[in-house]
Amino acid sequence: MGSRQQNFYNKQAQRMGFEAAAAEIQDKYLSGDKEGAAAAIPHDLIDKTTLLGSVDRIADRMKEYAAAGVTTLTLAPAGWTLDERLAALRAGTEALERAGLA
Repeated sequence: MGSRQQNFYNKQAQRMGFEAAAAEIQDKYLSGDKEGAAAAIPHDLIDKTTLLGSVDRIADRMKEYAAAGVTTLTLAPAGWTLDERLAALRAGTEALERAGLA
């Protein structure tokens, strides 16, 4: 999470309107309560900073990003197994194609 003075993610969350949550998350994380810090992340913040959901929902979000001027997205597929991560990557590429951005 970085220091209180230089923390890109904390400052980004603040700029997005999550000042109180950013402070709570950082306080918990820096005090060693990593589980508490993770639990304090608002679902709305997660939704605004990640591409989650069905392929159609992800495609819609990709179109919104493109309309806002975003030219680069990084896909970091999550999953416990290689097969899960590959499925997530396939879903991301399928969403990109459905969005008409491929």
